[in-house]
Amino acid sequence: MMAQAGAGFMVIANAGDADKLVSAKSGVSEIVELHTHIEENGMKAMRKVDFIDVPANGAVELKPGSFHVMFINLKERLQQGAMLDVTLVFEKAGEVSLKMPVMGPGAMHAG
Repeated sequence: MMAQAGAGFMVIANAGDADKLVSAKSGVSEIVELHTHIEENGMKAMRKVDFIDVPANGAVELKPGSFHVMFINLKERLQQGAMLDVTLVFEKAGEVSLKMPVMGPGAMHAG
């Protein structure tokens, strides 16, 4: 059975003025969204966010249990060790293309 979704984690470093990650794009899935985890009525849940703040001369970590890029309705089975083409879209910096490594199924729950 093929997974229907996957999550992307990374550290975004910023050497300039404050910016916002406003979206992401990839051909690996039908939908790419920015998400975070929240606690609601004692339950943890993922929620779509409109942007992720990237501080001036700082960094933001996209990690399990926090902000991440969500790939929804995957078009193909992701192979561990493969590299995905992803474009991050920032409010000020514009589009930044990168390659993300595909990790194993347990990576989302890693410490």
